[in-house]
This record gives sequence, structure tokens and C-alpha cells, in this order.
Amino acid sequence: MLSSIALHAGELLAAGLLAAIVFVALVAAGRLWLRRRVRRRLQALGPVLAGRARGAAAAVGGGAVSRWLWSLPVPDRRGREGGRARRELWRAVGAAEHAVAAARRGGAPTGDLDGLCRRLRQAAGSADRRLAIGQRPAVAGAGLDPAVSEVSGLLSAAGQIQAAASAALASVSRPAARQLADDVRIEVTALTAGLASAAGTEGPPRSAETV
Repeated sequence: MLSSIALHAGELLAAGLLAAIVFVALVAAGRLWLRRRVRRRLQALGPVLAGRARGAAAAVGGGAVSRWLWSLPVPDRRGREGGRARRELWRAVGAAEHAVAAARRGGAPTGDLDGLCRRLRQAAGSADRRLAIGQRPAVAGAGLDPAVSEVSGLLSAAGQIQAAASAALASVSRPAARQLADDVRIEVTALTAGLASAAGTEGPPRSAETV
């Protein structure tokens, strides 16, 4: 009886597996058929929809789009020079601020370098806006050369701030480094002398004592 029950259970399991396989195959075939049908439908409607879209764009906004495209500024030499000057300006401002912050963290006297950095950033913002205006070729009378000359002065100021912060930090770090080197040399000399003295007071070898 147990064998008949086991046989019946195996038949049911095999039937269930076969039904599951058939179901999965049917679902896959249905999805493939539906995908192909939708693809053919879209291919048939594609040219019609594209033509209607082009007609609508030409009828409604074709002129506006054309005018907008023609109004876009074309990059030229002035634009490239202005962009390069703006990037150099903000790099210099960031370097000056980083140098002052590093000197302050190192305990160096920074005086009013923080205030100068704030004024430098404000002036750089004004110069950046002038450069942005001068980059647009359509603006009449907005020359780029005065703004670039102003940026040159700001670059020089940023370099001086960075140099001052570096010198202030060096005034603190150099004596500390020299003192550390002197202390290390003194300690090594004392340790070497102590080891030599300890080695000399150990006494003569045993062979010499017996003689």
C-alpha cells in the first residue's frame, strides 16, 4: 500500500512539473508574440507620427525656435579668454584662503590676512561678473580688457597673501624643526655615551681575572 501511495505521489509530482513547464513555455511564447506585434505596430506608425510632429513644430514654434537658436552666443576668442581668466581668478582666491587657514591652524601669526581674504573674495566676485558680461559678444561697449586687467591685479594680491601666510607658518615651523633636530642629536649623543660607559664598567673578561 505504501508503494502504491508513493507511486501515486510521484505521478502527481511529475504531472505538476509538466504543467508548470507548459505554463512557462506558453507565457514566454505569448510575451514574444506580443512584443513582435507591438514592434510591427510602432514601425508602421513611426513615419506618420514623425511627420505629424514635424508639421506641428513647423506650424507652431518653428519661427520661435529658429530665432532662439540664432540668438545663442557663439563661443569666440573673447569667451575663451574670459573663461580662462575666471578660472584662474577663483583658483588663486582659493589658494590664498587655504594658505591663511593652514597658517592659522599651525599657530602662526596671521594678522589681518583673514580680512584681506574676505575683501579679495568680494573683489573677485565683482570681477567675475564683469568678465561674464564681457564674454558676451553681443553686448556693445562691454570690453573684456579692463576686466582682465582687474583680474591681473587680484591675482597679484592673492599671490602676496599666500606668500605672507607661508612666511608666517615658516616662522613658527622652522624653529620648532631646528629645536627638534637639536633635541634628537643631544639625546642620541647621550644614549651613545651611556651605552659606551656601561660597556666599559662591566669589568675585564674572566680569562684576564684568572691570570
